[in-house]
Amino acid sequence: MSFTSLKNQELQSFATRLEAFSKDQGFDELLALAQRLETTTAQEKDQVSTLLMAAFRDTISNEAFGLLYELNHEGVLRLIYHNLRRSYYAVDAADVLQEVFFNIYRYPFKFKPERPSAFRNWTYSIIRNTCLKHSRKAQRNRALSLGSTLGGDMDDGMTLELVDEKASTPLEQTASNEDHKNLVGAWTLYLHFYLHAYRCLTPREKRALYLVEVDALPYKEVAAKLDVRVENLKMMIFRARRKVFTIMKRKFVAGQSAVDAKVVSEQVVYGGQS
Repeated sequence: MSFTSLKNQELQSFATRLEAFSKDQGFDELLALAQRLETTTAQEKDQVSTLLMAAFRDTISNEAFGLLYELNHEGVLRLIYHNLRRSYYAVDAADVLQEVFFNIYRYPFKFKPERPSAFRNWTYSIIRNTCLKHSRKAQRNRALSLGSTLGGDMDDGMTLELVDEKASTPLEQTASNEDHKNLVGAWTLYLHFYLHAYRCLTPREKRALYLVEVDALPYKEVAAKLDVRVENLKMMIFRARRKVFTIMKRKFVAGQSAVDAKVVSEQVVYGGQS
């Protein structure tokens, strides 16, 4: 995958936004690539996506994920079409694309940026597995009519009927409900930790972060409201985000440690009873 599909004007706009994000978050290696994006080699193009994915994994930044999607969605879609070309049953490539990026968004902790091509290789596995899943589902959704199973003539009975493709089996519905429940619980916990971290900021940091992330005002306008230079505002936003990330990470680690301790304790108890 690469960003060769981006036109010159689009590539320049993307490079500007990538550079601003890298400066804001302090990703020096990504910043260096962003500043010469139009002349990067094929390996460096892969590295841009890998570094962006690593940034999303570490910060859970919607901006990082948006840049990652913009950079790769056309290349991912081409690979989806390539994987589906031998599928006998019709599969909507747009549905596959949506699920591929949903999985990328949902499981960033599984990503390991060990090589420049790490994102391309990791994503290709997701694409292949997702295409296979949708092909199998499309195959299950087609069935022989009841008449063909009663020994009638082939002309009378051997007709293929298309089952409602949007319908789901009880097992799939149960899994979907469970995923939804887990997702709601995870977001509730995430927002609770974010609120705790936000309350730990100084009043000035809270104000700056609110104007930038909630009101979505330009840095220049926010700097004027707070009577600071734009460079100082960017540093203030960076430090505030880093505080929030550090505090939330500490809370999540503490929560996971408590869960692990509980599991070990239960294993010891039940092991002693047996």
